[in-house]
Amino acid sequence: MDDTLPLTSRMILQRWTSAVPEMVATLAASNQLLLALNQANEQLLETLYQLTMVQKMEYNAALEIALDEWSASPSLPPR
Repeated sequence: MDDTLPLTSRMILQRWTSAVPEMVATLAASNQLLLALNQANEQLLETLYQLTMVQKMEYNAALEIALDEWSASPSLPPR
């Protein structure tokens, strides 16, 4: 499954797998993992757009902020 995901979704999944593997297993078992990843990815991309295009932030810094904000699991606060 990982190979077919967009890069940002794979980055989110990697962070979720490290931080909350139980949540990933629960979402996968209930066939909700792709939906959750897609939602988090859409929010990440919107944040990334706002930071880079609207606020003119450097891309790598914006990506780190967006990943920290949208890759946090529902049970964990953003880093």
